[in-house]
Amino acid sequence: MDAFRRAAELSLIELGDESEPSGAEPQLERMSLDLQIDQRRELVSLRLSEGRLSVSCSCGVSQCLHVKAALRFSAGPRGSDSTRRSSTRLERVLPELRPGEAKPAPAPSRAALAEALEDVVTAVVRAGAVSERVASVLETLSRVEREAGTPLPLGVRRWLGSIREALETHDVALTAHALTSAAALAADLRAEVPAPGARERMNSWLGGVTPDAVERISDRVLLEVAREWVNGTERMQIERRYLLDLNSGEAFREECVRRERPGSVGSCPRLIGVALAEAEFGCAPRRMRLLQYTTTPNIDRASWDLLAAWGQRDSEALAAAYRSAQSQFDALSEPFALAAPRAVEHGAQLALLLDRGPGLPLSADDEPGVLRRFEDLTSTGVIAWVAGRLFDRAGQLLLKPLAAGILEGDRIRHERL
Repeated sequence: MDAFRRAAELSLIELGDESEPSGAEPQLERMSLDLQIDQRRELVSLRLSEGRLSVSCSCGVSQCLHVKAALRFSAGPRGSDSTRRSSTRLERVLPELRPGEAKPAPAPSRAALAEALEDVVTAVVRAGAVSERVASVLETLSRVEREAGTPLPLGVRRWLGSIREALETHDVALTAHALTSAAALAADLRAEVPAPGARERMNSWLGGVTPDAVERISDRVLLEVAREWVNGTERMQIERRYLLDLNSGEAFREECVRRERPGSVGSCPRLIGVALAEAEFGCAPRRMRLLQYTTTPNIDRASWDLLAAWGQRDSEALAAAYRSAQSQFDALSEPFALAAPRAVEHGAQLALLLDRGPGLPLSADDEPGVLRRFEDLTSTGVIAWVAGRLFDRAGQLLLKPLAAGILEGDRIRHERL
């Protein structure tokens, strides 16, 4: 922060402004700072209103280190006149942290995490995907959890949930995907020169660790269409919320951890006006954090029509996109799809019939009531679109339906599954 101030002083000298500004004194009311501590970058906003300072940080933690650093920067060097004038006010705004809160969590060691991932690969290959021998793998999985840092990144949580699920169910294909993605991340962590796709893989696993990890997004309109719970280090630990940009058609996901990390406000479905958000450069749908936004559950027909316009009508295009994502991210690749079927095929297995390509089968083995509910909906109106998550079994592409839009006369009814 001292370097920032010195650079500002030099800039003033270059502008020929070494003295105090003349005329009326400027009144600073709002300021935003991008701060990086231990490779984690957050946005801190400060606003002065009626003599009191309100502070918020994009990390969502009250009295965090980013807020304290921003206040120290704003207060100026200790002992200066500005500090003496405002020190009492700042003390009222931010009380001292309790013991232990001022110490940041140590940054995870790349080499240690890479070694832990490599040990998982070795242990699972030796033991095989057999439940009786999974106990020999648990220690290596625990090491990954320890070495990934605190708080545990969402990508690591999801990977641990996936590989444990694969081992418990003897799912050889999912186990192979999990091990391949672990080996790829270990190589990225050890590499001196990043390989193609390394930024996206590391962000998907570890959540914004590279210098250009996120894209700042503003002035967007998103429509949340679906939610689901997926496994992490605990069963059904991570809530995913799927948001679709009505102007570009890109899908995003907001992820919240049960009992730990609250999400943005509002129920599904909802229309979100984004003033400021961050989207990580990682596997699709990209993980998003909503920082400044408005939300409403009242969705007009025009917004539903825009959503339907982005529905995929070619099952072969869906399959190609799925294979491409799998080749880069393996187990962490869980693509979202919005399909606009021309009909629903009933029979031994429900399937969506799109305009082009073979039928897209529906599957929800972990929640058998979902397909029964969806089949009931087909008798109440026309299926305008189906939102869900793509996965494969024995080489066949499947869609787990999470929500559907039902056309009833001149209105669209949203149904969560």
